Amino acid sequence: MLCYAWNRVEEVENMNLKGMKGDNLYDLLSLVLCNSVSKIIKRGIYKEYIPKNEETYSLRGKINFGESLKKNSFRNGRAYCEFDKFSDDIIHNQIIKATLYNILKCNTVDKNIKDKAMKLYHYFEHISTIKLNRTYFEKAKIHRNNRHYKFSIDICKLIYNDMIVDEVSGNISFNYKEEEKLAYLFEEFVRNFYKIHLSNSHVCRENIKWDAAGDDMDFLPRMQTDITIKRDDEIIIMDTKYYKKTLVSNMGQDKYHSTNMYQMFSYLKNAEIKGELYENSTGILLYPQVDKSLDNSYELQGHTLKICTVDLNDDWQNIHNRLLEIV
Repeated sequence: MLCYAWNRVEEVENMNLKGMKGDNLYDLLSLVLCNSVSKIIKRGIYKEYIPKNEETYSLRGKINFGESLKKNSFRNGRAYCEFDKFSDDIIHNQIIKATLYNILKCNTVDKNIKDKAMKLYHYFEHISTIKLNRTYFEKAKIHRNNRHYKFSIDICKLIYNDMIVDEVSGNISFNYKEEEKLAYLFEEFVRNFYKIHLSNSHVCRENIKWDAAGDDMDFLPRMQTDITIKRDDEIIIMDTKYYKKTLVSNMGQDKYHSTNMYQMFSYLKNAEIKGELYENSTGILLYPQVDKSLDNSYELQGHTLKICTVDLNDDWQNIHNRLLEIV
């Protein structure tokens, strides 16, 4: 899901999660980060030219006369010089080092994963230690020469966003909003999967206007699809949902989430004003499979509504085939 959500599909085949015993999102993220950083180390830790202003016996670059006179460097046969140094002590590596350190300080991360993190941490011992904040991630620019760092930096940011630091003990814990976070990742995963694997289709998010007239139209909530799939002969409007329970119990009987159905029906009917294929568009509600597989179809006022599940615990090839089968 992470690889597709972040457009790093090439990582899928290389992602080794064997031996993964953790039971939470942050164990998974920590292990994935370790795998990603291992590849960086094998490839070679990235370096950049960084400006330095150091006191030295040998002249390098440009002499900083003001600093040299202020510190009486000339009397000791030295001078402060300004020069560019090719170094790996850059913000990208500092972020990785700080994140590995936070993983080691977290009480809830699996011990085996911490052991992996510790081995990697030694490679960054000479890198400056920083206390992470959002500004550092903004400074860590990704370009052609360091694009192999993007996946690792993205995971570091995802981990940082949910960190809770105990100011007294310094211990790290995480704010467990897994369902909310995974709902977003599931949506991004499915949309990018279809962008990559559906040929002759245009996959996007789409705004739908209300087929309505009246005062204060701005008060109406915005309708935006999670996924719209446009083909020459059909339109599919899909909404992804991520719940711990696919169905809800009502009077002892399992039912669909009514709000999801109302939402999708509203999308389908209001989109009819776009004309052509939208008048008979198909709606799909897609859920991760929890305890029951769903593949149901209904005809609603000229539209087909499908309610489907995909088993994310299945083998990847089966997930791949299932997502294609649904559409």
